[in-house]
Amino acid sequence: MKKILLLLCTVAAAGHFSAQTATNWTVNDCTGNPHTLFSELDAGKVVVITWVMPCGACIAPSLTAANTVNGMGNPNVVFYLVDDYGNTNCASLNSWASTNGINATAKFTSTAIDMTDYGTAGMPKTVVLGGGTCHTVFFNVNGSITQNALQTAINNALTPCTGVPETNAIVTGAGIFPNPATAAVAALSYTLTRQSEVSFELINILGEKVSHTIIGEQAPGKYEHTLDLSSLSPGVYFIKLRAGEAVETVKLTVSR
Repeated sequence: MKKILLLLCTVAAAGHFSAQTATNWTVNDCTGNPHTLFSELDAGKVVVITWVMPCGACIAPSLTAANTVNGMGNPNVVFYLVDDYGNTNCASLNSWASTNGINATAKFTSTAIDMTDYGTAGMPKTVVLGGGTCHTVFFNVNGSITQNALQTAINNALTPCTGVPETNAIVTGAGIFPNPATAAVAALSYTLTRQSEVSFELINILGEKVSHTIIGEQAPGKYEHTLDLSSLSPGVYFIKLRAGEAVETVKLTVSR
């Protein structure tokens, strides 16, 4: 069942929040091919993402995004169609896209690709990510979009990063030890540069949320949190650490 009211699909509202840098993820698309966002951006690709319910109000913006990307004919510009909360199966998402003529480079249904990393949720929400190793957000709009604005953002995103990649100003140095983890516990460490509300999600390789832990308000400083891994099967997981509006993703391998 969807986490928001279907009524939202009839309203298109522009989002004014814009994250400065993208949030990394590693997820398999609906055909089973793996994708790591930062690896693709580092290789010079521009990634256009539209999150959909899917619903009627999502069709026109998704078509605009798909047609703009496909019309450019640039193999380094890709369009990813993503289910909003990762609770629509691939068969349904593929059918919706096919019925409405939305030709995406790849389609995803995974909670790991989280639109709230870029502010408020939208129906739909579209972002343009690029700038090489700077992982910059060039476009962040909820609801209706125009081809001219989107194409301008894509062209800007194709420009290589000319400076040192921006770092997260709130949370830094996130890591897990030991990693790979061979015991029932591991330590998640991180540093906060200012007081923030901290929480984290544990996500499996399929993009499914395994757990959500709220740590609470923490002052600036270095922290270490013990992770209980006793119930996890061996495999690859991701810790999505949130501190205020900042998000840091850390890969965890469980091997025992």
